[in-house]
Amino acid sequence: MIRRWRSRLLASLLAGSLVLVTLSVAAVAAESQHHPREKTFMKRQWGVEVLYVRQTAAGYMLEFRYKVLDAEKAAALFERQTKPVLTHAETGAKLVVPTPAKTGALRNSNTPKVGNTYWMFFANPGKLVEPGDSVSIEIGEFLVNDLTVK
Repeated sequence: MIRRWRSRLLASLLAGSLVLVTLSVAAVAAESQHHPREKTFMKRQWGVEVLYVRQTAAGYMLEFRYKVLDAEKAAALFERQTKPVLTHAETGAKLVVPTPAKTGALRNSNTPKVGNTYWMFFANPGKLVEPGDSVSIEIGEFLVNDLTVK
């Protein structure tokens, strides 16, 4: 009786640890999908560090924040003629920066300064994009993929 109980306990412990190992391997695989120097590329190519994309305004807007490390390289992100587009990976929906008549586009378009953090807002009608979703942002030639919404 005790041996049977011990065998069952040992079997369930082994099964549980196998599940944990499988989950750990899956988590490591998910993290390694991004190239280790992906953030370095953004810094070298565009002079910016992407900070995050998150919901704001009760979920009806998405806020994209980035820090300028090299003002000359980052200048392309501030051109008024360039229209930023956020693409929702799951649905393929393309969201744009709203341009209210009184305030203008909800983004920074002044001359960038090194060390400053800048933002832009994207409309999120119907709260289509939710925290945890994957999005990409394109501003002219600038493209950053697989950003997870906070």
